[in-house]
Amino acid sequence: MHMRNQAERHFGAHIEFLEGFKFKSQAFEGDVTHGAPVITDEPDPIGSNAGPSTPSMLAMAVGHCLSASLVETLRHAGIYVQSLSTEAVAVVVPNAEGNPRIKRIDVTIRPVVDKESGTIKRCIAVFENYCTVCQSIRPAIPVHVDVPYVVKQRVAA
Repeated sequence: MHMRNQAERHFGAHIEFLEGFKFKSQAFEGDVTHGAPVITDEPDPIGSNAGPSTPSMLAMAVGHCLSASLVETLRHAGIYVQSLSTEAVAVVVPNAEGNPRIKRIDVTIRPVVDKESGTIKRCIAVFENYCTVCQSIRPAIPVHVDVPYVVKQRVAA
């Protein structure tokens, strides 16, 4: 994420209760909305699985931010990402009082890059430092990241 020469950026969500445990959230920064509204819900047996749960949304945010940070780090090194898939899983367990808590988030990012380079390993070693979300929550929630990459040479036309 770029700060655009600003001391602070304010990201938020307008959240509206719908029914049961369903909410409609609209992301924004200032007076600019970001994307379409998202319906969230609690998983069964409390909710109806009508949308992502809050642990899934947190895993999504971490996985997205890490993926974007990796793509940006590789681009700066002159390595083209042909494709990339990420799986981010928030592991929820009961705490001592029996309340569910996020124990850790496991993230696997699978980029397909255009060439082999010693720089890839260096990029993988440092990209997490640039992830705003991951580095912000890591003091409270461990985040484990694995990056098994594949090299696929582009075919000249």
